[in-house]
Amino acid sequence: MNKKLAGVFVPVITPFEDQKVDLAKLAHNIQKSNGTAVAGYMPLGSNGEFVHMSDEEQLVVLKTVKEVAAKGKIIMAGVARQSAYSTVEFGKKVQELGVDFVSVLSPSYFASFMTDMALLKYYTAVAEGVSVPVLLYNCPKFTANVSISADVVKELSAHPNIVGMKDTSSGNIEKYLAVRDKSFEVIAGSVSNFLVGLKAGSSGGVLSMANYLPEACCQVQTLFNEGRVKDAEDLSNKLISLSKRATEKFGVAGVKVGCDLFGYKGGEVRNPLSDCTNEQAEAIKQAFVTEGYL
Repeated sequence: MNKKLAGVFVPVITPFEDQKVDLAKLAHNIQKSNGTAVAGYMPLGSNGEFVHMSDEEQLVVLKTVKEVAAKGKIIMAGVARQSAYSTVEFGKKVQELGVDFVSVLSPSYFASFMTDMALLKYYTAVAEGVSVPVLLYNCPKFTANVSISADVVKELSAHPNIVGMKDTSSGNIEKYLAVRDKSFEVIAGSVSNFLVGLKAGSSGGVLSMANYLPEACCQVQTLFNEGRVKDAEDLSNKLISLSKRATEKFGVAGVKVGCDLFGYKGGEVRNPLSDCTNEQAEAIKQAFVTEGYL
């Protein structure tokens, strides 16, 4: 097992103020998270609204996270672009900042042409074009339903510079774990498949709820590792229920409301996304009150 890929990771949000990146709020969030049990951070992912930022903004965000993160916290940075060439070029800039891994979301603009062969070619080119270890990122809801097949995972998992993957899909994590190379780790991408993955041999998760309830997310894995499976299931079910009423229902805007409720700084989302209305924010708050978190 690659020990660095064990535990709960925060898919870092990017706070905006008047549509501009708010680095002070970002630094506050990382500093606060440093005091928790999370294993590390994943900036420039879906929760970080990477698609809404320029390359320059993304590099500044990553540099801030890297500078503020506590010693020992792992940094896995999103670098995905629509071509292998562009992904490698940005990946080279990112690796200069000293990240531990780069996370690569599947290309999707030409979704109907993203065959197994196309994805194999893309990921292999990226892995051979950068020196930092590569993580596959499977998230069909954000890639026009392009999903990495188990056959592709089996082949790519044997590549020396492809060391793991984040799976944010439904019903696939067990398949990936069953076919992977023994040195390849699969981590969950949502609370919905987090415990399912742990039961099948996953080593952790990158969970949006870890932006504001990091200790609860970590506790699920701690309970499972201690053999307290029923307690882990009960807590997992509670978090899944909360997620459905916040993150899954309102997306990044809901995550940012959660951050504001628990002492982090959510900031705005960037146009064309919309912030939660007062009524929506209140509904999210009441969900946490009902479950005893507020």
